[in-house]
Amino acid sequence: MSPDTRHIVVQPANRALKTVLWVGLVLLVSLSVLLINGQPLFYYDSPAYIDQGSKLLLRLGVGPEQIGQGTVAAALAEDGDGTVNGSRSAVFSLLAAILSRLGGIGLIPLANVLLIAVAAWLPMRVLVRTCAPNRSTTALVALPLIAAGAGSLPFYIAFIMPDILTGILLLMIATLTVFVHEMRKWEILLALALGSFAVVSHISHIAIALAMLPVVAIGALAVARKGWWIAPLLVLIMALSGIAERAVFNVAARTVADADVVYIPFLTARLIEDGPGLAYLQGKCPDANLASCALFEALSKSDDPMRLTASHIIFETNPDLGSFKFLSAQDQGRVAAEQYAFFFRVLRFDPVGTTGAIIKNTLTQARLNSVEMTIPDDVILSNTRSNYADAGKNFDLGRLAFGRDWLSIVNPVHTVVYVISIVIILGSLILPGRVPAPLRIFVVMCVLGILANAFVCGAVSQPADRYGARVIWLLPFLAMVTGLFMLSNSGRGAHKNV
Repeated sequence: MSPDTRHIVVQPANRALKTVLWVGLVLLVSLSVLLINGQPLFYYDSPAYIDQGSKLLLRLGVGPEQIGQGTVAAALAEDGDGTVNGSRSAVFSLLAAILSRLGGIGLIPLANVLLIAVAAWLPMRVLVRTCAPNRSTTALVALPLIAAGAGSLPFYIAFIMPDILTGILLLMIATLTVFVHEMRKWEILLALALGSFAVVSHISHIAIALAMLPVVAIGALAVARKGWWIAPLLVLIMALSGIAERAVFNVAARTVADADVVYIPFLTARLIEDGPGLAYLQGKCPDANLASCALFEALSKSDDPMRLTASHIIFETNPDLGSFKFLSAQDQGRVAAEQYAFFFRVLRFDPVGTTGAIIKNTLTQARLNSVEMTIPDDVILSNTRSNYADAGKNFDLGRLAFGRDWLSIVNPVHTVVYVISIVIILGSLILPGRVPAPLRIFVVMCVLGILANAFVCGAVSQPADRYGARVIWLLPFLAMVTGLFMLSNSGRGAHKNV
């Protein structure tokens, strides 16, 4: 073999070995929490998703036994009252149930790793092709994912909830906004498929996609005037896919299964806790034309101030603290169906107070990013075992649940990682010529997506660490991408290639 031939053979071999090493490092970091804990992490709704998916599979004839002459409503109803919880995605429920049947719930974190890897690889592939042809796509995917592993990413990969898909949605929105004109058809279809899957997997993702539409339009105009409407149209398709999934679910439950679909009135509860909603009800109730008066009546049965917090309004089953759970199924449906109309009534009633509460809750949510809510405890495990006998047997507490002193170390470390990431990101946006212009817009889109998540979860639902931490890993991811360009001379003037 000649020296030239040896060089040709060895070089691809070296590249393959480097790729294997990068993939191994990404897997090790991404699955680190799962490996340390010894079990996937879960929340109250985790077994509910699998339980709902299993019942759907049974109705489709997939499973060890059939439900017999029962209806789909009987298969899906959690309380035997002919109602279905419409706040859980049927698509994610089916996926979780299928994976748990194929290999246990441990397959779900592996699926999360695959989805995250593809979502990171797609924009980096286009970025390298258009802005930095001399860079290694593998390294530009692996290093940012490893950096994200210093934050919340490994916890959400191990988490049996659709929360990991929020970050994937934001990455796909940013990718289409910035690179749609440079992408090949199959890349556009892949981004659209990933984004649409994320949207149909959680109801909050529909709101995030809709909230990002004007931002996408502005970002697309900043990239190119010609064909600027393509990216907003694709994001709108993502949002419509989520709306269509809900519509199909509602029609199937009501017409085929004779079941009422009940959504959780997050927005109504939020307005009541913030004050304007409660003041509006105090002035209007009783009113037969205002469904929310039924909830106000239930709230009035106790003077405990904790009764007015959104989480207690929605979920509490203790008579001294609960309210929504004590309404009839019909009243629950009416209150939930009215929540958007209720919002606009309250907004007209107290525009200043309502707007101020929205801003306050958004800012509060933006500051919450601890991973503590991904760690199950005895209460969550007990609820899982008692309410979901079949699905619950797959869940157990892991090592991280016993002795939470480690959180006092991890939380400050994560905070430092996020602060450093923000500094690097700001530097990449301020320093001229070090980062390609498309990458700058990509970073801005992702950061605005994090704020859109804070707006939807804080202003509409309940500010909580879980909602913030599910996307905050994007900061170290973006910081590493931009940092690699800032530290390299090839980053200078790279935008001239676009």
